[in-house]
Amino acid sequence: MEQSDEISQFLDFLADAILIVDQHSNIVFANKSCARLFGYEREVLLTLKPNDLMLPDATNHHDAKVSHFVLNQSQARAMMSRSIMPCRNANGDGFNARISIANIVFNGKRCGIATLQDYSRVQQLIDELKDEANTDALTGLFNKRHLDNVLTNQSLRVLDSGCLGVAYLDLNGFKLINDTYGHDIGDQLLLEISKRLTGRLRSSDICFRVGGDEFLILFNINDHNNYEKEGKGIATKLHQLISEPVSIDKVDADLTVGVSIGIGIYPHDDRELSALIEKTDRAMYLAKKQQLPYVFTSTLS
Repeated sequence: MEQSDEISQFLDFLADAILIVDQHSNIVFANKSCARLFGYEREVLLTLKPNDLMLPDATNHHDAKVSHFVLNQSQARAMMSRSIMPCRNANGDGFNARISIANIVFNGKRCGIATLQDYSRVQQLIDELKDEANTDALTGLFNKRHLDNVLTNQSLRVLDSGCLGVAYLDLNGFKLINDTYGHDIGDQLLLEISKRLTGRLRSSDICFRVGGDEFLILFNINDHNNYEKEGKGIATKLHQLISEPVSIDKVDADLTVGVSIGIGIYPHDDRELSALIEKTDRAMYLAKKQQLPYVFTSTLS
């Protein structure tokens, strides 16, 4: 019991919201930050279950998932595919929270411990960063200047991930479209590609336009044990969404471009993110030379 009291005191000092639940999804501990996040008195939180703190659409089979996680002492991980959980506070207002879970012995029982962060605040920070100095005027994506700032100051939360994917993209056939139809049509094509990237990738993925028809994507790797598989999945998705035909006004036929992609995984392929980005650039050119959809930096000599 003394150990659990010490754990409770320690968790109360943390800025992140902490929630501990038993195998039956009963809340057995909530720190002060958690009470503030959801707007409940802590005594009230201890009478609730996690489902009471979630939007109805997110509660499907949640109790069973919690029980399975606790009983099987599963590996710590992000709770959902995007590590974002739709939550609601005491007033019934919805908000998104980043959530990760791990195992803990609390009061002598196996429990699950969840760390929650209000994602709306992170999104607000990202929105504030998206000013004219940091975004590309045409596409609205982050620009090369902002990428340099991120690398210098480590200023985005995505860089705190223990495993990070980097995708370097270069469009194939874009120059021909520019030469054939003009730069205005080329700009519309770039704008459509950028909309696809922001609209169909995960909300946690960060997109940059780093050159005329070159893009960089930073994405979290959720399954650290299968990082290469997850990286291939992202590369395949990028190739598919960019290769889809684009319909543009004033052009009779749909336009199509290809893409060459270099993929690298931090920290497995390099422990310096700037060096890893250079490697993904080289891998991209190798993919273009060999006419492959993507090449991993791990295959470079």
